[in-house]
Amino acid sequence: MTNNFINIKIKLKRDNIEQTTDYKYLKRSEDERPMALDVLLQAQEKEIDDLAFRYGCRARNCGVCTIDVNKKPRLACRARVKDGDTLSSMATLPVIKDLIVKRDMISRQMVGYNKISSNNDLNVEADSSYHNLTSCIECYACLDGCPLHKKNNPENNKSNVAYAYGNPFSFLKLQRLYLDPLTPKTEKKAIIEKAISLGLETYRSEYNHLKIKCGVGIDLKKEVIKPLLENAFNDKEQ
Repeated sequence: MTNNFINIKIKLKRDNIEQTTDYKYLKRSEDERPMALDVLLQAQEKEIDDLAFRYGCRARNCGVCTIDVNKKPRLACRARVKDGDTLSSMATLPVIKDLIVKRDMISRQMVGYNKISSNNDLNVEADSSYHNLTSCIECYACLDGCPLHKKNNPENNKSNVAYAYGNPFSFLKLQRLYLDPLTPKTEKKAIIEKAISLGLETYRSEYNHLKIKCGVGIDLKKEVIKPLLENAFNDKEQ
């Protein structure tokens, strides 16, 4: 007998109370392998009408749909699920409701650090790595496994103040500004100082064991962390 359902666990969090819902996803065809977002949309339509989650482009361009699938960050619009999988909010950021997390304390770290007087619309004479870094979609999958971000203790941070410690995303933003040919030398010095103030030095001892993954495949260790360490501490041996 053909099984027309896929059993998925959806972890919800409301008023600081966690609960797990067992949802049977009705396949649209016998051989369908649905994305996590397909499951959430169907669950919201058919069973959990107030299920809270984010999504936007549905094409791996915006990054807002990131959730945890079996405790690992994945883009819901591109993560295929199977029977027995568990969907939950990102463990690296505080939960607002269900699968929606509070993202703004990370972006607040960059306030005041884009002082270029004109836009580099044509990426004039930009290093090839600059172009690679512009592909970041701000999915925040890179927070998983980051020793610095763990120090922020996000689950217990109830304020709207920027996190004290950095993460691969904030360092990517700084490195991209550093590489921009329109960034003046004086500003580049300030960018490195900002990276140091966010705890960049921690990566010196953690570098060889650092396991961070980008949702769109940017080599964060090679293209972000390593050059920042070199410019900040002359760490050529990394």
